[in-house]
Amino acid sequence: MSQSLAVIFNKAPYGTQSGRELLDIALMAAAFDMDISALFIDDGVYQLLENQQPDILNMKNHSPTFKALELYGIETVLISQEDLSQRSLSEAQLLKVAKVSSSNHINQVIRRSDFVFML
Repeated sequence: MSQSLAVIFNKAPYGTQSGRELLDIALMAAAFDMDISALFIDDGVYQLLENQQPDILNMKNHSPTFKALELYGIETVLISQEDLSQRSLSEAQLLKVAKVSSSNHINQVIRRSDFVFML
């Protein structure tokens, strides 16, 4: 039985490299046949916004790489409904890679995971 890993994106996509690094960790772990959950909470919900323009900040846009999660077999991709609402965001503004879920359900996924990464 493979072990499970929850990768928690909780920071905005630019200003730090944590989003890109967590994405790399998730994709690498998937290569080792781990059961990966990508979870977007707090300001991490901004990671999945469509039409980001980080080139204004002289940064590379890593958000299109989130579309590769499914290709790597990462099927559990959840985004917090409560955190979206608190930031006045809607599902229509996001990349179509995550399922909107309650914080309670996301917390259950975290508790069931063998390993948890959050930067």
